[in-house]
Amino acid sequence: MKRTLSVLAGGAALALALTACSNGSNDGAASKSDSGLDIVKVGLFPSSAVGAFQIGIDQGFFAEQGIEIELVMGQSSAAQLPAVNSGSLDFILASPTTPLVASSKGLDVPIVSGYAKNRPGTLGDSVAVLVGAGSDIKSAKDLEGKRVAINALGSIGEIGIKEAVAQEGGDPESITFVQLGFDQVAAQLESGQIDAGMAGPPFIGQILNNGGAVVSDFIPAAGLDGAELVMVAGRKLIDTKPDLVERFTEALDETLTYAEAHQDDVRALLPKVIGTAPEVAAKTEFIQWDAKLDVDAIDQFSTLLVKYDVMNKEPGENVVWNH
Repeated sequence: MKRTLSVLAGGAALALALTACSNGSNDGAASKSDSGLDIVKVGLFPSSAVGAFQIGIDQGFFAEQGIEIELVMGQSSAAQLPAVNSGSLDFILASPTTPLVASSKGLDVPIVSGYAKNRPGTLGDSVAVLVGAGSDIKSAKDLEGKRVAINALGSIGEIGIKEAVAQEGGDPESITFVQLGFDQVAAQLESGQIDAGMAGPPFIGQILNNGGAVVSDFIPAAGLDGAELVMVAGRKLIDTKPDLVERFTEALDETLTYAEAHQDDVRALLPKVIGTAPEVAAKTEFIQWDAKLDVDAIDQFSTLLVKYDVMNKEPGENVVWNH
């Protein structure tokens, strides 16, 4: 397997992140707003998921639960993992790979809620592998020996793309993975720095508008479509402030239910919250927002993480918060 880092410097980036996690204090949400609400800091990465969260804030669902949300943008959930353990972030939006890998290394950052799953029959609603205009890559198997961008090493992108390539009879170990934010993929494809790249909405639309194409809808192909995104917290926050976690997850459930039923309203927010061009935002397909957690999908993540040597053992039962 070939793996390179283009954003985080050095092959030890994940190890450094996990070390930072183990040294964290996780004091949890300790501050109040001027109106007496609990200030809760939530780590997100640039994607349409930001729009779904923002609409819940705008609708007052979190305020009704005594919470004021502060959104903190990062490149990926893996990059924000140390912050949720140290307490500088209270929750992070993550691929299940992030808490699973952390748990397999003895860290305690449980999944507290579902967030989104693949929308059946809709191509481009969540992450996919795309190529630029004129590429001769037409399928997952064609990714053999190519330079492919994913937003985090050891992530859903790595294990999902490998499994999709393997299912088509290709050699997944021949791929060179490059770490790159979704918002940078279009430019890197155009310049030829990468052969293919993983991106999500609305950035998929940007690439397609530039003449690119989707070559692999790898999430359902790998059986990971039931739990693409989850919410994660640190164990100390859960143990010391279970009421806050309960209130947060209740507001999140209401938020995602509302976002699912008002998708045009979420599209209208994308230019403001992540800078999407209005014409691209208007055509954006969304992942299916759902706070219910699919435990079977979490088990499939564990299986593939072990299969592709991202972790050497499956995590314990405590990786999912029981309440």
